[in-house]
Amino acid sequence: MESIGDVIGKFVDMNKFNAMTNKVIAHPEIEKFISENEMTDEEITKSYSKFYEYLKEKEKFDNNEKTAMNGHEPILIMNYGYADVVYRETEEVIKRRKKAEFIKKLNRNSIVRDKTIKKASFKNFTAKTQEEEQALAFAKEIAKYYYTDGEGNTVVSGPAGTGKSHLAMSILKECIVHGDLTVIFASWSEVLHLIKDSFSNKESFYTQEYFMDIFRNTDLLVVDDIGSEKITDWSMSLLTDVLDARTKTIITTNLNSDELLSKYHNRTYSRIFRGVGKKAFNFKNIKDKRTSQLPF
Repeated sequence: MESIGDVIGKFVDMNKFNAMTNKVIAHPEIEKFISENEMTDEEITKSYSKFYEYLKEKEKFDNNEKTAMNGHEPILIMNYGYADVVYRETEEVIKRRKKAEFIKKLNRNSIVRDKTIKKASFKNFTAKTQEEEQALAFAKEIAKYYYTDGEGNTVVSGPAGTGKSHLAMSILKECIVHGDLTVIFASWSEVLHLIKDSFSNKESFYTQEYFMDIFRNTDLLVVDDIGSEKITDWSMSLLTDVLDARTKTIITTNLNSDELLSKYHNRTYSRIFRGVGKKAFNFKNIKDKRTSQLPF
């Protein structure tokens, strides 16, 4: 009865096969792996195909070609008496996955009254006037400030429809692209509405505790359109508590600083402008984008 080796020998040029295996075994990486794992001749023989697979996939990986698991680096390991190839995620793949998770969290945890804001980005912000170009440049500077570990609040004021919320959401998305920040966008009046609803709706998970928890534990928060809500001692206290618990928050409002001071307690007012410095912008000279295209 013929052995397996005899059968294989009838179909395979053994001289070429031996030359190939000798070349694989002589590769510096393979030699090092064999030495480090003190492999026996039998273990080496069992590992020929895996050594070949590793060298072939490693060459593709190093040349940025498509591999068996694209974006994963091939690694040699010992597996019950022979070499095996596993594929490890690269830093680029890990970062890509993490950013995708952050985008999901932004969409899941944000409370956005105007759903079109979810699609906002710097790319689709229309800057036709000098003032709009200045607003866009300011927002890009703010994004870079935060994704390079800057702290303190940013306050953006101006009339409704001028693009404040659009740029605020764009800043959050830019921080996900360039940094490792968790971000949330919160329409303030809608947050208050959901909390109030939870007082009588015990099935709601939008409780005050829920919002305080996610607001405390996100790196960068947009509190959108403060001053449009019905301001009460309770709402002011809640806003103050949110801002007290944070070190970097972007606040948008239709009110100017004097109007904010007249509507909010001094303690709340001071928390709004905590750490602002030069991180403030007024959209007063920008037209309402939602109506400026109307023919009447």
